Amino acid sequence: MKLLRHSLLIVSAAMSLSAAAMSNAQTVSEAKTVFGISEYVYIEELGVRYKAKIDTGAESASVNAINPKVKKGRGDEPDMVHFDLVLPSGELKSVSQPLEKHIRIIRRAGDMDEDDKYYHRRPVLALTLCIGGISRKVEVNLADRRQFSKAMLVGSDPLIAFNAIVDPSEKYLQDKNACAKKTKKLDKESAE
Repeated sequence: MKLLRHSLLIVSAAMSLSAAAMSNAQTVSEAKTVFGISEYVYIEELGVRYKAKIDTGAESASVNAINPKVKKGRGDEPDMVHFDLVLPSGELKSVSQPLEKHIRIIRRAGDMDEDDKYYHRRPVLALTLCIGGISRKVEVNLADRRQFSKAMLVGSDPLIAFNAIVDPSEKYLQDKNACAKKTKKLDKESAE
């Protein structure tokens, strides 16, 4: 009988701890913004909105751009990256932005020959991304994403900046027009 009572006490304590842990987990996730596996992302400096893949397996963000060329800045001037931004329509827009840094992205084995380097070196820009009316300045690398279904990828570092979690069973949970409205409101306020 003592053994049964002792076992019931242990099970009861374990259930209480489990319930408390679940309550804490719900509190943490309630404070976070929930993104679907795809979201609309507006890039404020470029004035462009893309459909983006939200990918917790990737570390950084990347945007569809080709022909990047870095020009060294003189004196205190920053290095500039000149590139062709691939717009959602497929048209190209010539853009120049300050270079934040370069990163190395490990290449997939199927994308390279035996003599190729195992990584790509990509320029990185500091850009303001807006998702669902929330803006955050994050690092975005330039990549040729024309072969992918989404022109933009948002990885774990930007997700942390947005304090977001991802529900992979959903798409486009955030209002795609919230950023455009926010931008129009800011423009109107600055004109007054």
